[in-house]
Amino acid sequence: MENNNSTALVAFNTENTELGTVQHFIDTSTREGKIKLYSALQNAEKLDEHLNETMLMSNAVAQAVQVTDDQTGEISNTVRVIIVTADGKAYSATSPTLAAGLNTMFGIFGTPNTWDAPLPIKVVERRSRRGFKFFSIEPVDEEAK
Repeated sequence: MENNNSTALVAFNTENTELGTVQHFIDTSTREGKIKLYSALQNAEKLDEHLNETMLMSNAVAQAVQVTDDQTGEISNTVRVIIVTADGKAYSATSPTLAAGLNTMFGIFGTPNTWDAPLPIKVVERRSRRGFKFFSIEPVDEEAK
């Protein structure tokens, strides 16, 4: 489902989304665009291996998936987020907080299909008050470097 809403704070609808649903801003009206989306879904690197690195985000994808808890075996629905960079690489993480952060970012900066240039970002790992790890996304001010 392609989402072209450039002002909503909920660019990715992650609530009650059918398993396997893919939401993105990639122009899939061409073969090249379809290949770009497929490649992002199939070949994304682990985002947690690239924390605190500045990335030039050119697009983003969200996919409704299921994960199994390693300790309990419980299956739960969640969202897989894929960040696509200007050099064509893709980085993914299963993280509802990252999806929420992207939604907030898109509400402020617009969605990737409205940008004139890639947005410099970095993903960092934080801890909640109860000690749980989560990912957070931050815009990077390239001019401040």
